[in-house]
Amino acid sequence: MVIALVGGAAFAAGWLLHFPIPAADSAQHPPLEPITAQADIKRTYNVGIGPVSGIAYSPDGRLLAATTSDGRVIVQDTVSGSELNNSRTPEVTGAATGVTFSPDGKTYAVSTSSGSVLLLQVHGSREPAVLSPPPGRKSAVTSAAYSPGGQTLAVANSQGIVQLWDVSRETPAVLAAPGRHHSVTDVAFDSQDTTLAVASIDGTVQLWDVRAPSTPEVLSTLERGRPVTSVGYSPDGSVLAAGSSDGTTKFWNVKSPDAPLPYDKVSTRPLPGGVGSITGLVFTDSSRIAASTAGGYVQVWDIDKSPRLLHAPSRSEAFTSLSYNAARSTLAVGTTDGTVQVWAADTTAGRARR
Repeated sequence: MVIALVGGAAFAAGWLLHFPIPAADSAQHPPLEPITAQADIKRTYNVGIGPVSGIAYSPDGRLLAATTSDGRVIVQDTVSGSELNNSRTPEVTGAATGVTFSPDGKTYAVSTSSGSVLLLQVHGSREPAVLSPPPGRKSAVTSAAYSPGGQTLAVANSQGIVQLWDVSRETPAVLAAPGRHHSVTDVAFDSQDTTLAVASIDGTVQLWDVRAPSTPEVLSTLERGRPVTSVGYSPDGSVLAAGSSDGTTKFWNVKSPDAPLPYDKVSTRPLPGGVGSITGLVFTDSSRIAASTAGGYVQVWDIDKSPRLLHAPSRSEAFTSLSYNAARSTLAVGTTDGTVQVWAADTTAGRARR
């Protein structure tokens, strides 16, 4: 399985990051030493003055959207080089906190610090639809995710509320707005459109049955132990990964979401300190994994091989966000200096050194 994890600036660098290795072989083979290599950076985009708060490739990999903490929203056509959008979020909505594309690639959702979400068309001049925050005190959107079918958008905020919006209507409507006792940090749908993983700073991940989005039900609760910062499913939905503030990643077999089990094909081991915390996570295929961190690294590895720590020529920036382009096998990495670096996802890139 390939997983991409991001270590962001929200947590202090210096934590240990644990990588999965085959549990069955751990007793027969000596520990694998991490390999450090310089990344193959294909291109760099300057998107704003503030830190990059979110980044996403369109489903076909052609468009790259980025948001910054000072409210900048950029959509770049990576083939023609033209900008489809270069604007700022309205003052009333506050700074941009993230961005994600709809599964059909026609719309992108921009999250904001006021709790609102703007739905913008990739092509067209219509005013963006505004998804309002829950009643009461406004809280920043911490995560937004489309269901695979594109009909539902889950919007989580720092107060622990998750709004489930029906975005298939001309005028989107809230179907449900359940909450957790602590801030929700990330949400992710499984590939079957039936389960939503809801991560929290309390160190747990809840799995919700969302087959009927208007009446979600908690199926199970996974204990992570540390504040969970990122969650993501494998492409077939059978494995869930959860990254945390201490830079570790844990895996579960969630073929039966009401009875999840620790994923028995991997174990964990520490890497040197300074790698940084995880703030984003995405599976790219069934056998390879990538992760970016607050320490200025992107880890890339096959599940049965030694991980590589890839770094830019200068590690002066923390990495805040990451997205994978399957069409071109590239990783887009957001940084705290307002740039987006596009890296080759090939683990052999760069000159390795132990």
